[in-house]
Amino acid sequence: MGFSANVLVGVAILSVRYPIGGSYVDVGYTEDGVSFEYAVEKNMIRVEEKTYPIKQTINTESLKVTANLAEVTLSNLFKAMAGASQVGNVLTIGGGVDKEMSIKLVGKNPAGFNLTIELPVAVASGTIGMSWRKNEKTVIPVTFEAIESTTGILGTLTYATS
Repeated sequence: MGFSANVLVGVAILSVRYPIGGSYVDVGYTEDGVSFEYAVEKNMIRVEEKTYPIKQTINTESLKVTANLAEVTLSNLFKAMAGASQVGNVLTIGGGVDKEMSIKLVGKNPAGFNLTIELPVAVASGTIGMSWRKNEKTVIPVTFEAIESTTGILGTLTYATS
């Protein structure tokens, strides 16, 4: 039998901390929600005597958060574009300067408790493209990929129970 308080429902709040030592800032409204993805590639250890693997070992891991940011602000564009730098109200693209930031995603279950996903060190990746269409909103597609933190981890998931 299931327990409804374990069912996550609704939107999550996406926040970015840049620079890493600063404070988290909510990116605002999103379109189509926010996605969290953990992927792993494994090596299958096989022997001649068996038709199936006798062991699996992790070869690579990746952790990412993706979203379409509905608030097209200079701050959101700066964080979404890996190679952008900002001086005042001008973004300059190019130069290959990657920015390290922290990402936090907080969702609630029906009981009101938080599931918090945090990427202590992440970089923006992927393609940023925006379109302007009659009677439609413009969004900023963004992907944040975790890289190793000083503690040697990619991320943490914390589930509050009270």
